[in-house]
Amino acid sequence: MARLVMLAFVVGCAGSSPVVAPPAATPTGPEAPALDVAGALARVAAPLGLAADATCLVVVTPDGAVVASDPACAAERLRPASTFKIVNTLIGADVGLITSAESILPYDPGRYPPAEVGNPDWTHDQSVRDALAVSAVPLYRRLAIDIGAARMQAHLDALGYGNRSIAGGLDRFWLDGGLAVSAAEQVALVRGLIAGTLPVTAAAMAVVREALPRETIGAATIHWKTGTGELDGGAGWIAWLVGWVDRADGARPFACWLREPATVAFADVRAHRLAVCRGALAELGLIAAMQ
Repeated sequence: MARLVMLAFVVGCAGSSPVVAPPAATPTGPEAPALDVAGALARVAAPLGLAADATCLVVVTPDGAVVASDPACAAERLRPASTFKIVNTLIGADVGLITSAESILPYDPGRYPPAEVGNPDWTHDQSVRDALAVSAVPLYRRLAIDIGAARMQAHLDALGYGNRSIAGGLDRFWLDGGLAVSAAEQVALVRGLIAGTLPVTAAAMAVVREALPRETIGAATIHWKTGTGELDGGAGWIAWLVGWVDRADGARPFACWLREPATVAFADVRAHRLAVCRGALAELGLIAAMQ
């Protein structure tokens, strides 16, 4: 259990907040330049020695098209790990368990003892905003239990999220259970979230848009959620970065992942995700280059 909960990472009383408007829609137009997604990803992955099939990036172009570094990687379904917190928050808000980014998610020490959790940042009640920032696994496992199997399944079906499976346990199906989703499907979810078109309440979508971690880089703001987990059979790691970039010319949804062998240290996987996923977005000119 300790190993499991350490895999995901990157917030009070409950209250309500005004509905946050979606970002500006992704612009459309015939003159939008093509994005060399494959080239950008290859340039940042090469210094790390990552093979082409070990990385993936899907991004929405200025004209609204979805472009992938490779069609096969875009369609491959993998466990979402803690990127599922986007969906978990969305469902929790839609069923009334969360009313704002400052709503409190309770920690359950009886179900998830501190000694097993192993991360003091996760072993106390905290707001949704803070829980997303530190990717507090036990708080979101408890949220899934409070949502319940019937409501969870109904929402995954309505959202069309990946293979929609909750096999393996209601509080862990996205960590080491049956749920799997592709990068293209992650992008579809983000597009619906920022456009306000998902089959949930407008208030629920607003909560997620407001609560997700964000960073302003130059003239752009990147909103994201990380997720890191183990591949089946000890085959290594999967590390995600999913979100969107707000720019003057519109919002650009993206989903990125990389795979590394089990011999790579967890801290190095996290660093490589930053270099590859944010680096590729910088190569595409969507955010400023990292210093």
